[in-house]
Amino acid sequence: MRWIFLLIFIISFSTSAQSIVDELDSGGFGGGGTTFNAAEMSTEKIEKISASGRVLILTNNSGGYGKGDFISIVLDDKLVNRSIVAKTSNGSGGIKIVKIYNPEINKLLRPGMEVKVIRGDDSYFLNRKKAAENPEEVAIIQDEEGLFDESTLLEDDLSLEENTNRKIKNDNLVSIFLSQVEGVDANRDSKRYSQVSGAWAYQLDDNIWGEASYGQTTITDFPGDQIDTTFTSLTLKVKYTVEAPFYSFIQPYAGYQIINADSPEAGTGDIDPTQAEDELALIETLKKSGPVFGVTILKRLVPGWFARIDVGSDALNFGFSLEF
Repeated sequence: MRWIFLLIFIISFSTSAQSIVDELDSGGFGGGGTTFNAAEMSTEKIEKISASGRVLILTNNSGGYGKGDFISIVLDDKLVNRSIVAKTSNGSGGIKIVKIYNPEINKLLRPGMEVKVIRGDDSYFLNRKKAAENPEEVAIIQDEEGLFDESTLLEDDLSLEENTNRKIKNDNLVSIFLSQVEGVDANRDSKRYSQVSGAWAYQLDDNIWGEASYGQTTITDFPGDQIDTTFTSLTLKVKYTVEAPFYSFIQPYAGYQIINADSPEAGTGDIDPTQAEDELALIETLKKSGPVFGVTILKRLVPGWFARIDVGSDALNFGFSLEF
């Protein structure tokens, strides 16, 4: 009796597996024979299309996708293109096309048109045999190198407002750098001190940035032997961005810098009053504040990252910046 039940189980499993394979081969899961289940897709409307046709602004009323997601557009039950979401804001999303499945339909996309959107994996929508036989399939990004191609990812404006005036599209720049800040040594001679510094800049208006930076270091044997002094600088700047060749940007700036020095041990201990006064006077010599001027140069390395140089009356800086 057990052998009979086992035989029935094997036959029924084989029949079920065969039906699934048959359905896949015939396109039953979106491969070509039947349409994709619309319930698994959201319906959105195209709001704007860039001049190149590679950047689209879609509604995101369903909240079905977010920044960094890969999505695919479907029109008339046909897969049109594959995109990455660059930005979402106020019920809309800016997307960058990375692959075109159907060039003819892709050319027909217009503002106001409703489309279906698939978030994430769309491989189940494709029929491999059909894709291999379609010579018109065009890949804008074909390999890893294409991800860092400035012409592919950086030419078009990705902001939802389609603001083409901004040289740097994102609003935030965070930086870390090594600063050379002017000071004096124990003999009151001019000397530059190295500080590890960080900065945050925000784009207040098109190409106008406000930046705050802070740096700190410890000066040993100042103002006397075996005495340490904490040397800090706080700088506030206003910058204007100008585009330069080789994916570079120049930012002339004006601002205000406050340099401070603190040494609790200065002027204390078993020393004569004259030496104590000299040590305290040296600490005060380091302290200063006033307006500063200079220029920042940013050189794009890969999307999002810059090498940074600052040359100004406040400091000489070398480091890196990240935009977001």
